[in-house]
Amino acid sequence: MNVIIDGITHQGEGVGRAQGKAVFIPFTILGEEISIEIINEQKRFSRGKIKEIITPSPDRVEAPCQHFYQCGGCSHQHVNYQRHLQLKKQVVSDALQRIGKQEAVINDVIGMGNPWNYRNKVTWHIGENNGVKRLGYYQINSRRHLPISDCLIISPEIMKFSKFLDVYLDITGMNRGQQVVIRQDTRGKLYLIVEGPVDEAGLESLVNGYPDLKSLLIYQDNKLQKVFGSGQMDFIIGDRQYLVSPLAFFQVNNEQTKLLYDQIKIAVGDRPDQRILDAYCGTGSIAIYAAGKHDTVLGIDAFAPGIADARMNAELNHMANCEFAAGACEKILPEINKDFDIAILDPPRAGCHQDLLNAVIAKEISQIIYVSCNPATMARDIKILCASAYKTVSVQPVDMFPWTSHVECVTLMSRTKE
Repeated sequence: MNVIIDGITHQGEGVGRAQGKAVFIPFTILGEEISIEIINEQKRFSRGKIKEIITPSPDRVEAPCQHFYQCGGCSHQHVNYQRHLQLKKQVVSDALQRIGKQEAVINDVIGMGNPWNYRNKVTWHIGENNGVKRLGYYQINSRRHLPISDCLIISPEIMKFSKFLDVYLDITGMNRGQQVVIRQDTRGKLYLIVEGPVDEAGLESLVNGYPDLKSLLIYQDNKLQKVFGSGQMDFIIGDRQYLVSPLAFFQVNNEQTKLLYDQIKIAVGDRPDQRILDAYCGTGSIAIYAAGKHDTVLGIDAFAPGIADARMNAELNHMANCEFAAGACEKILPEINKDFDIAILDPPRAGCHQDLLNAVIAKEISQIIYVSCNPATMARDIKILCASAYKTVSVQPVDMFPWTSHVECVTLMSRTKE
């Protein structure tokens, strides 16, 4: 059967209609006519795969990655980059209209000059291929292991080190199902975090002395053991320096992080009398970047090691006006007897806790800057805020994750009721 692709999902799949139901088909582009085969049929929707592209989009290109059509990482390598950015803007617009019931001003997505080799972190899964242990990713919508010989979105240095490890996995004592994380800081140093159990002596003898490898750590039984090297990564964003623990969150795209943080800083402004809240602050990177001569900046996050990093980074950057508290945002904020002029909300993909939103509303904070990598949960939370006392002023998407379906947004909201 033939379908016309007239929509796109938040996972980057094309949407058509057949037999009165929506059909989701990966690797398609808006406007294309596709001959499909239904591979999974549900009551309200179906999933299909391409049999033939009858009318290809002029934006269709040959995917440069040999693993693209099997790997579950990227979703848009079959589209030229400018169209890719437009599709991400469409996903944001659809989410805000369909879920958030908002008619907001959405700016064009801020893209990259070179959208390749940008990731400073990779998580490999160990599997077996013909009895040989290999590093790889999971295949699309499955837990099937896919050995990867080259990944075009991680840094060349991480990929080179990954290929080295891939050859000698037997020496490490690691087995199928375990994870290997490689991170790279701004100075180019590499950090290897492996999931135990491992042959510690074999692994150390293999990697100790590898160029630019600064640290080896083993994570086992909810404990992180440093085998050798530094326990902190060093990141520089603009004129700010951050020391980050190996398990703490930090943005994976250094170049776009500065552009993202610049958007937040512009939205915050520079009035010295402002009191700023940063909920879900992590290592304090946004709070410290946005903080200037503001009265006070308070960051809250449930991950205690991240808060320890935040306090250290505030001191490192001479930000005496930045304070940080460890604990659940939705529990700490209602107990704080302090008013705020601006709330920066940067939740995980699941979005904000309802109690946190209630606390923000109750404190009658004048301005909200909502930072999100999930348009669907962002739209859900914006709908709640707008139903009480806020309006959406503008939305600025930033392409933090080129070729994937993910997009980061900075949404500016203002209070309408006093």
